[in-house]
Amino acid sequence: MEELKHMDNPWLIIPASDYEGHMRLPGVNQWSFLGDLLRESLDKCDSKSFAYLGCATGNGLEHIRNDKTHKVTAIDINPEYLSILRNRYQRKIPNLEIVETDLNDYQGNGQRYDLIFAGLLFEYLAPGPLLKKISTWLENAGVMVVVLQLQDKHVKKVSDTPYSSLKRLDPVMNLISDQNFKLLAEKSGMKELEGKRFILESGKSFYVGVFGKTS
Repeated sequence: MEELKHMDNPWLIIPASDYEGHMRLPGVNQWSFLGDLLRESLDKCDSKSFAYLGCATGNGLEHIRNDKTHKVTAIDINPEYLSILRNRYQRKIPNLEIVETDLNDYQGNGQRYDLIFAGLLFEYLAPGPLLKKISTWLENAGVMVVVLQLQDKHVKKVSDTPYSSLKRLDPVMNLISDQNFKLLAEKSGMKELEGKRFILESGKSFYVGVFGKTS
């Protein structure tokens, strides 16, 4: 896919209230879905150091246990979202680092992570280049957890809700199959350790994959 130019990125102009309202609606229900997946990932995986890519306003960070996770890096492009995240979690998570950046350009902070979570992120970025970077950000025994929305010709990519600003995402949202994603991950030095599919009440299908380094 063609990378979004920073100034043209709709994620910079969708208000946080619209984003959270849309995601929390019962007919969408992706807020609790992603939050639960992050909680499960933190519980099941070694998460001494954790990077949250495309963190938005920090959904799921309430599940961080400071006795288990000693470093949290939250990364997003939208300064409003990150300001909300900071207000909600900076006092609760002492070792929280917040990075405002476009992941197309970001090369990392020199740190490696035991757990990297990327929920509904690869729909808006070129997967191959980012996967290559993620493979260098992972500890040798670390894992990446990814959530992908899957293509379905009978279901709209962006659900119809009163939050019309989310419709700006439709033209730039590129859905990738889990098979193609796994091939790109393998080329980047990662392999699938676990993969599941979920269908929400909205009818949308999602792939949740856990990936580790191949060497």
